[in-house]
Amino acid sequence: MPHYPDAMPGSKALFERARKVMPGGNTRTTVFVDPFPVYAERGEGCRVWDVDGNAYYDCINNFTAMIHGYAHPDVTAAVAGQLPLGTAFGAPTLSEIELAELLV
Repeated sequence: MPHYPDAMPGSKALFERARKVMPGGNTRTTVFVDPFPVYAERGEGCRVWDVDGNAYYDCINNFTAMIHGYAHPDVTAAVAGQLPLGTAFGAPTLSEIELAELLV
């Protein structure tokens, strides 16, 4: 594998762009790696691809929030069904009751 900076010109370019508009070029210091972070482009199952086409096994899973993996068909179908109805209301919803009933 080529040297880290040389293998990821896309991530380097995005970091240079990000530094112009965000302090330190990143909103989450936990994902910063010197000389620049790897920029993710897409995910599927347990794998993530960066903007330079490199594939990785994701052992972090967005710090457990993505434990179901990326782009799972059941999850994307549920999201697609909810989006036209709205998201993140500041009021209680039937959906949260139904989820709680499944969990207890």
